Amino acid sequence: MHSIAIIGSGPSGCFLAEILAMKHPAIKIDLYERLSYPFGLAVNGVAPDHLHTRKVTEQLQKTLDRPQVTLHCNTQVGRDISYDQLKSNYDRVIFAVGAEQDRKLDIPGEELTGVYGSGVFTRWYNHHPDAHHLNPVLGSKVGIIGHGNVALDIARVLAKTSHEHEKSDLSPTVRSALANNTIEEIHILGRRGPKEVSFTLPELTELGSLTRAQVYVPTDHVDQVDVSDLPMSQQKVIQQLQRFAEQNPTRTTQIKIQFHFNATPLSLQGENGLEALNLKHTLSGQPSTLKLDSLITAIGYQTPRIDGVPYDDAKKRLAHHDSLIEPGVYCVGWCQRGPQGVIPTNRSEAMSLARRLLKELE
Repeated sequence: MHSIAIIGSGPSGCFLAEILAMKHPAIKIDLYERLSYPFGLAVNGVAPDHLHTRKVTEQLQKTLDRPQVTLHCNTQVGRDISYDQLKSNYDRVIFAVGAEQDRKLDIPGEELTGVYGSGVFTRWYNHHPDAHHLNPVLGSKVGIIGHGNVALDIARVLAKTSHEHEKSDLSPTVRSALANNTIEEIHILGRRGPKEVSFTLPELTELGSLTRAQVYVPTDHVDQVDVSDLPMSQQKVIQQLQRFAEQNPTRTTQIKIQFHFNATPLSLQGENGLEALNLKHTLSGQPSTLKLDSLITAIGYQTPRIDGVPYDDAKKRLAHHDSLIEPGVYCVGWCQRGPQGVIPTNRSEAMSLARRLLKELE
């Protein structure tokens, strides 16, 4: 009987456990989870109004129900069990701990009240235990730095009405906070141009259907974009941005969602809290100032250090060569490749690593 330890019970860890248990019945798998519940980003990272995406937890639960698989919650490597103990007690150790720490802007004023990382902020509205203390002060003008789906998720969650949130998985506290916000402007900013955004079309299109929000895109930023060298999925994103730019406001809305491109953050200013974001136009070098009451940075995540486990300081993730950390120890998911890709990406990478492990354990 082979023994496997998988650290992290999110999609990557559960997908890996499923394949190993299904293909090799003589394997005992222990899944270690830091929190009091499993499934990682499948519940903590998916927006609370995207319940269809969260349904993947039903599949992951079937893995946990397998007789070869045992889940150990409230167990953190480096605190409750050491890295050396894992290596001594198991034939193989696989880290699937994700990347939960917010990357910093590293600009003056980042410590001001009203500035939040997207990891912390999304954990707040997903009622994650690490963010139960957070009581974000948003104000009327909210900035979001980042041109990925996380930025769109945050903007959408903030802009939805209570009625639109009826089917969202929100705690009573968060539901009340969102219902009583005074937001009038949401600014979505990125350092690069429209061709470099990493939105996906469904998330971008969804912004255009919100009851109390109107999307604004600068016409001169998107009307002359050459999309001939882009994949079709990215061409469709640019076309949607162009549609937003061309539309005339047909109704009075409470919230304006404004996209900004080629905007590099320089510093944040304020006395008792955030008051403004100082920017530089990436192409022209021209400075500008945007008045804000709060700012959420959605510029990526990094894997926390784990005592004893080799770490890549430059890439801010576990150190490895083609998933191999050291003999008998592997990594998979965001702690292996960085915070990129969606749940199906984790599934395909877990399948690849599972085939490799099964061949080793023949």
